[in-house]
This record gives sequence, C-alpha cells and structure tokens, in this order.
Amino acid sequence: MRLFAASVIVIVVSSLLSAQVASKPDWVSLAQQGKTLSDTLDSYYGIGSSTISQADADARAREEFALNIETRVQNVISRSVQETDNLLRDEYSASARVSSDVVLRGVSITSRFVDREQGQFYALIQIQKSTFDTLLATEIRRDLDRKKAENKVREEKRAEELRSRQADLELRQKEEETRRREIELEQKQYEDFLNLTPPDQVVDLRNGEIARKELTVGLKAGLSPFDVQSAYAILALWRFEISLNTYFQPDKVLESEDLMSRQQASFKIQLLDQAGQFSRTSLAFGLVGFANASRFGAFDSVKPRYSFFVAGNVGLPKFAYSVASFYVDGRKASAGMNCFPMPGYLRDAVSFLLQVDFVWNKEWRNRFLDPLLIQTGIRFRASDAFATSFTYEGHEFLVLSIEMGL
Repeated sequence: MRLFAASVIVIVVSSLLSAQVASKPDWVSLAQQGKTLSDTLDSYYGIGSSTISQADADARAREEFALNIETRVQNVISRSVQETDNLLRDEYSASARVSSDVVLRGVSITSRFVDREQGQFYALIQIQKSTFDTLLATEIRRDLDRKKAENKVREEKRAEELRSRQADLELRQKEEETRRREIELEQKQYEDFLNLTPPDQVVDLRNGEIARKELTVGLKAGLSPFDVQSAYAILALWRFEISLNTYFQPDKVLESEDLMSRQQASFKIQLLDQAGQFSRTSLAFGLVGFANASRFGAFDSVKPRYSFFVAGNVGLPKFAYSVASFYVDGRKASAGMNCFPMPGYLRDAVSFLLQVDFVWNKEWRNRFLDPLLIQTGIRFRASDAFATSFTYEGHEFLVLSIEMGL
C-alpha cells in the first residue's frame, strides 16, 4: 500500500513538472536565452522581462515594441506629413511622442508569464502589422488634425493681433494728423507772434536769449528824482554772451547821500535756441561775478563773489502773446513776462513788462531791504538796434532806459 501511494505521488509531481515545462511559451524561452524575436511577415513584437514586478515587465515590453516599430512609425509619419502644408511639415517632428501614443492608446499586452523558479516576470506585445498600421495612421491623422487646429487658432490669433496693431497704427496716424493740422492752424493763427525776435530781457532780468547785436550798450537813469541808475555793455557771439554792469543807488544801510556802487560781470552759454514749433523755448547757463563797494571806484578792497546761474524763456502765444522768462543765481530768483499787445500790427514795437524778484542776498536788495520786488513798465523798440523803456523799479524809481546795438 505504501509503495502504491509513493508511486502515485511521484507520478503527480512528474506530471506537474512536465506541465510547467510544457506551458512555458517559446517567446519566454527565447528571452531567457537572450535572443530577440524577429518580426514575422504579419506581426510586430515586443518582449519585456523584470525581476521587480509584472508592471515593470509590461513597461519594458512597451519600450521594446516601440523600438521595433520606430522605423515603421517614421516612414508612415513622413508620408503623412508630406501630404500636409509646408508650415505644418516644418513644425511636425513628434515621431517619438506619436509612437508612444500608439502604444498607450491602441496597443495592449498580448500575453504574460511568470517563471516562479527564476523569479522572473515576462510580458509580450504582439499585433498584426495591418492592425498596427491602421492604429498608427489613425493616431497620426488625429495628431495632424490637432496640429492643424492649433495652427488655425494660432493664425487667427496672429491675424487678430495684426488687425489690432493696424487699427492702433491707423488711430495713431489719425491722431498725429489731427495734431499736425492743429499745430498748422495754431501756427497760422499766431504766425505774427511766432515770427517775432524774442526779447532778451524783461526789466533787468536777462533770460535765455542772446543779445541781438554783437555789441550792445545801455544806460538807465532815474526820472524822479533824476540820477544815473546803471550802465552796461554786452558782447555777443553766436551762442556766447559776455556782459558788464555797473549799478548806482543811495546807500541803503547808512541812509546817507553817499553812492554805493555794485558791479557785475557774467558769461552766458545758450543751450537751447527757440526749440519747439509753438511754445518756443530757449535755455542758457553761465557764471556771474558780483561785488559791492561803499563808494564808486572803491573796489580795490572788495573781494568779488561768484555764482552759477541758469536762465530761460518760453513763448506763450495763447497767453496774451507773451514770453515768460526766468533767471536764478546765488543772490536771487526772478520771473517775468513780456506781453506784445498787437503783434500783427505793431510787431515788437510795443511790449508791456512785468517782473517779480525774490532777493535773499541782503546786499542786493533795494534800500528798503525788501526781499520781494515787483517791477513793471513798457518798452518801445524802434529797430533791432535801438529801444527805450519806462519802468518802475526798486519800489521807488521811475526809470528811463536807452539801449543801442552796434
């Protein structure tokens, strides 16, 4: 009885071992021998093996399948892309992605096997060539259609951007044309004023202009009471100007009849000369030296001081045909206006003057030591070479000025 049981067990074990050996597929045997499975006439293959897991073996099978059909994928893609437009042909270079899509979407694992003795997992992908070609063509066509749709959207967006830019450009051109016409109308409307030679001073504020003549001399005399206020000479060459000024006035500190003499010399460089089409602007800077003496001619014992200055002016045709001016140095800041009432008829023959000075240097204030001065007047110009003016200066003097260009 025991002999019979042992015989049965041997027969069963032998049958199981024979069944296991017989059940091992040929493709597994080839893989274990390190051989590859050549493509048959009607199928593509991919085999993967792993000691980690069945999922890892499946992934390796997909990788090998993709490598085996890469050439086929490239050829089909090339033929399909040649049938499309040039732009899409240049952009389309996604064979690896397309083949991966084909494997993931249209191809599945055909067979799996586990060799428990060796601890190996195996996976097989096998697909008929005709079926694969159909799947591949479908995926490529789907991808090309998607590319075409993307290109269409991109082209429509680009066309819309071009239309928008063109519309913006046309709008800017219209605005520029409108502004150009407005400027032309304004220039025509204020042509007489714009053609005037701008003034180079207000009352005693010299702005950013250069004197009209190469040599200009001037004299100021008080009319009530009568006395000599100042004398000056100006040398002008291109955009450079040198001026010398001497001022006389009663002593503001001692309140005596002694004369105090102020002297000033300046060098000016013009940076802007009537820049702009409408509000024409001039700008200059320079260096000024100045000194005070208790009596005229007593400058030997006086040490002069120096300061940089900046001066400028801008035409304001719409503001009563005026030119606004300013001057700033280390002693004071001045601003003023020259107003030309009828430039079309009188041109610059008559102009009204208004000047405001803030003087922080006490030695250059009036005899009342006023920090703020308001000076006004009227100027008559007979020509570029000769002008006279009547002004109210220093809060007490009515002054007659005569200026002559040589």
